[in-house]
Amino acid sequence: MTSNAPLTVSQSSYRPQIGVALWKVGDRGLTGFETAAAARLDHVHVDLGGPNRGPDLTDIGVLAAFDTTSRRFALPITALAVNRLNDLGLTAPKGSQEALEVRRSILHAIRVADRLRVPRIIIPGFRQSLVRTSGDMARTAEVLRFALGPAQAAGITLAYESGLDSERTLQILQAVGQPGICVQFDTGNPAIYGHSAASNWARLADVASPDVHLKDALSVEGDVPLGDGVAELELTFIAFAHQPTPTSFTLEGDYSDDPGPRISRDLARLKTLIRRSMLSDCLDCSDERRHVSASMYR
Repeated sequence: MTSNAPLTVSQSSYRPQIGVALWKVGDRGLTGFETAAAARLDHVHVDLGGPNRGPDLTDIGVLAAFDTTSRRFALPITALAVNRLNDLGLTAPKGSQEALEVRRSILHAIRVADRLRVPRIIIPGFRQSLVRTSGDMARTAEVLRFALGPAQAAGITLAYESGLDSERTLQILQAVGQPGICVQFDTGNPAIYGHSAASNWARLADVASPDVHLKDALSVEGDVPLGDGVAELELTFIAFAHQPTPTSFTLEGDYSDDPGPRISRDLARLKTLIRRSMLSDCLDCSDERRHVSASMYR
């Protein structure tokens, strides 16, 4: 399990990197880079894509276009999600067509991430991959164990994301039985599945990715502006201040329509959340200083 290096609130220079998940922006394609650059964000996360999932990065031409556009806007891709796994099922019976396709998709993702110099792959556990039984948990752990070898050979970290509570999440990581997997924490998922994000973070911070997906929520079907839902974000940010602190946030709200203004709105609300939780006494640094920091990160 990968540990998140401690960062405490006493470090008044705390200025997290901020990015956006492009699968939630506009048409989920290349125009998302321009939107992110206009908002002066530091990075993006992208999806492997495929049927009903946006541009398919297993296509050589699509992959090259994403690589070129990332370079043109100086926006590094810091994570690749394999969201098609939610349609296939990490929990599919061993030997089934779905289980074989799950493994093929993960291998495709590792090759794509290696080509794009992406350091982390997100393995989601929702919908068809949702863990409901002990058998589901065992099959999920088996798939993660399978993915570890080729991912580590390519220098890529795996991050597992789900709506499970902290106890069952830790059980899955322990069942994998090997280091190299972290938790992709999301501020909205716990509320959607009836858990407390603050409590989850208290137990998962030490095994979480230093990047946190940031969204608010009312239900599985819909996102809402930060602070307008039931995710209790202020409590979560207080928890961030008392545990190893995220070094970056990736916005994952609904930016399918009017993405520029919606991202700007959530970006402003994120900064307010950080101020209120006393993570920083000086968030409003100049654009120049932020982008010097960003260039060091890249």
